[in-house]
Amino acid sequence: MLSKSHPIILFIDRFGFSIYQDTVTNIPKFNFTPDLVSNLDVISKEQFKSLILKFIQINKITPSSLAVILSDNIIYVRDLAVPQKPAPAQDLKVDSNNDKEHEDEVQNFLENIPFEEVFAKVIKIRNMNRIVAVNKDLVMTIIDVFAGNKSVIEAITPSFVFGQNVSFTTGLTSSNVKVILEDIETLKLGNLMTDQEKAIPSQNLEDQLKNLPANETKKPRNLRQYILTGVFVVLLIALGVVYLTLGRSQTPSSNSGTENISAEVVSVPTVTPALTQVPIATLSADLKSIKIKITQSSQTDERVTNLKNELLDMGFEDVVNEVSKVTTAEKSSVIFSQDIPADLRNTIIVEIKKILPDISILESQDSISTINISIGKS
Repeated sequence: MLSKSHPIILFIDRFGFSIYQDTVTNIPKFNFTPDLVSNLDVISKEQFKSLILKFIQINKITPSSLAVILSDNIIYVRDLAVPQKPAPAQDLKVDSNNDKEHEDEVQNFLENIPFEEVFAKVIKIRNMNRIVAVNKDLVMTIIDVFAGNKSVIEAITPSFVFGQNVSFTTGLTSSNVKVILEDIETLKLGNLMTDQEKAIPSQNLEDQLKNLPANETKKPRNLRQYILTGVFVVLLIALGVVYLTLGRSQTPSSNSGTENISAEVVSVPTVTPALTQVPIATLSADLKSIKIKITQSSQTDERVTNLKNELLDMGFEDVVNEVSKVTTAEKSSVIFSQDIPADLRNTIIVEIKKILPDISILESQDSISTINISIGKS
């Protein structure tokens, strides 16, 4: 496990994921946005994968052995009762003998997990059995990109197995990475890729996961969810009938009434914060020192010419464009290096949105002043 040179540690939490590799100076962070991941559900899988691949390329992550660590805030856990017996010799080990005794409790727990497919496993910690589950679609969507980039997925392990002496509250750090790399046995024993309660192998990782149990099945929907959904639909229909009945009796006959209603709707304030454009002369950054690269799908994209001219008019001098050598994403994106100040970012985003209204905003850990703009298909 993690036998290759330059191993990768991937830490996933509710807000994104971080990567450690000894070939990378910092620990780059990929932030989830609502259009990609919402409540731990993947919203736009192809767009998500495309941006992850771009993130790997920008940060120059070398293909290698990869271990995935799951934050406490993305996993579901329940402690199970353990029959009274002498304490095990090992402090932490997988409970393979008592799974049957807890089968009903485990299955009831899994049926209440709000995802169709899960990684789930019973792990034994000291004198306690703990069932752990995580949304398989989220985890596999991320690591499938690394697998497609020739990395080998060795383990998917919850962070709590490393004990209270190892803190992940501030995310992935050099100190907890050191513990992970030195404690391969814990990484292996907490691995959710083995002894699965319920899981479905990913197509891209079928060869790596072929040793999972043959009786893996898709997690059934909770019957109570069907009942609650039915009740909700009935209530909605009843509410609609009442609304229509009252609406007919109270509909104003004059045009002025209609105009007043329209005015009220228009006056409702938006909750989306607006970006403010700062005058170029007051910006704190030296525009001449910033390198901007525009990646496009073809040479004939008019948006590229317009965008390049707009950036040159702003005062940038190093603006280049090139045709992408990989599959172009559906959605356009802008990736800022971490040293680009916030006032300049806001001003650039305002200008870009004039040409590319729908864009994703990302950040790389590159300390050199760079801005990478990828022109999407739409």
